[in-house]
Amino acid sequence: MKSDLELLSKLKEKDLARQGLMVLEGRLVIEKALESGIVPRFIVCTEAERLHWEARLSSVALYVMPHDELCQLVDFKFHRGALAVADMPDLQGFEAAGAGVGQRLYLCLWGVTDPSNLGALIRTAAGLGADGILLGPGCANPFYRKALRASMGTVFRLPVWKVDRDVIAACAKSGSLIIGAALSERAIPIGRLEETLPAALNDSLILVLGNEGYGLPYEVLSLCSLEVCIPMVRGVDSLNVAVAGGILMYELFGER
Repeated sequence: MKSDLELLSKLKEKDLARQGLMVLEGRLVIEKALESGIVPRFIVCTEAERLHWEARLSSVALYVMPHDELCQLVDFKFHRGALAVADMPDLQGFEAAGAGVGQRLYLCLWGVTDPSNLGALIRTAAGLGADGILLGPGCANPFYRKALRASMGTVFRLPVWKVDRDVIAACAKSGSLIIGAALSERAIPIGRLEETLPAALNDSLILVLGNEGYGLPYEVLSLCSLEVCIPMVRGVDSLNVAVAGGILMYELFGER
């Protein structure tokens, strides 16, 4: 028991990903992980959660403690009732050939380093009908604690793959419509994008978002069929990437 609980001690200061482990916070996230086939190494919960987890996972080590002790263990106010530690899944590479089979909607992220933003984008993509997430170089790990918390476990329900420039180039060659979010002269305001898009989308659509500070690198923008932007009032140069991604996905994915 002691060695298990030591993993959660002062949790904010630890990067369990280095050990190939992830922390699942709360019943909803744990349940979504279980539905995807992930079995935790152990669960720590409050007395109020005991009966649920005893009935749900009789073969998994379960540690029960008062709420105050749980908060003291992790060193922050924790109100979700249960924590689990599980082995982190491996991200597989994306096969470009799969992108061109029928209409698919993908969110591709490039250099999105903040785990909370990444998790929020995954959650929004799942809610707006994306078929998968493509993670380019420089992105945060989608299984970091903060990313999992922000995504509310939707990362376990939506396929997530690794990509690089060559994969995106192959997708473009196979017929995918690649749209990059950019603040450039070439960028089309989102409200006018429908005028440019084909009436019927027969191939995949890939929306690519970049780093908040630097945007998308030229080598990725050069692969985009179109560039899109969100018009804003003067004095505001950009939006948080999770907010911008939500607006763009609503417009591009919502009606499809």
